[in-house]
Amino acid sequence: MDLRSRLSLLTALLAGLVIACGGGNVTPTPTATPTPAPASPTAPPAFPLTVSDQDGKPLTWTAPPKAIVSYSPGVTEILFAIGAGSQVIAADQFSDYPAEAKALKQRVKYTSPDPEGTLALNPDLVILTRAQRTSVERFRSAGLPVFYTPEPDSLDAIVESVRMWGRITGHVEQADRVASDMRIRIDAVKAKVAPVTEGPRVYYELSDSLFSVGDRTFIGSMIALLKAKNVATGSATDFPQLTAEAVISRDPQVILLADASSANQSLETLKKRPGWTSISAVKEGKVHAVDPDIGNRPGPRIVLALEEIGRLLYPDRFR
Repeated sequence: MDLRSRLSLLTALLAGLVIACGGGNVTPTPTATPTPAPASPTAPPAFPLTVSDQDGKPLTWTAPPKAIVSYSPGVTEILFAIGAGSQVIAADQFSDYPAEAKALKQRVKYTSPDPEGTLALNPDLVILTRAQRTSVERFRSAGLPVFYTPEPDSLDAIVESVRMWGRITGHVEQADRVASDMRIRIDAVKAKVAPVTEGPRVYYELSDSLFSVGDRTFIGSMIALLKAKNVATGSATDFPQLTAEAVISRDPQVILLADASSANQSLETLKKRPGWTSISAVKEGKVHAVDPDIGNRPGPRIVLALEEIGRLLYPDRFR
């Protein structure tokens, strides 16, 4: 993803979160309950299938949807990971992983989405996320089969999202394998940090305008799982814009830069920010770039981000 795309995606994501949550408070993503309920995670999906979205709006399919339009890069990645990629007929311009998703010819706009253009694709499932919150009712009024699903707010919710999409798309076994692998790797990370009694203070930077992450986000949940102390804890919003004074006073011991490539941020640029040379992480050189394509996207690769951050916080435990 190039610089312009990264900045556009970050701006759209933050704007969508604020619009959807009345100032940024994330509503927890519920675990959708299919009807009828499965006997076990790997039970064959039963159709007709009814699932309610975040708004409590039920959708019913007599067979697995075969014409999916996804406005969510995270969900797009999940769909391809569980074997449902051939059912995706169009995706937003930021859905660039895996290569098959990037190769999709039909593209929809992540921001300012067009219900008429989507209607022309004749989909049997349209996935909208928080960035399209204000467009949900327009899409429903156009007669589109909308499933509104904000980004999951924790690692556990991401794993359950994988299972849910497996049921909806008819790929239960594949989804269960992906989810189980994610769970094994998450548990392995938990085991590595189990002896830690006090983790470092961490500042996770989304942009050089000092947007960060609160506790009730999937990124915040990774920091908490790793027993680190998020310097944005207690913020009124889930993706707060901190002041330089707040970051300096909270003295993070490790700084993680998700904007290293998009805004060319690094230890050297942080040293040029007024007052930042007094921060422990800057003084000790513990400023690290993290990959936003895996860390900022709630899909199967989030476990890679968890492992990456674990290595940066505790190099001796993640050799």
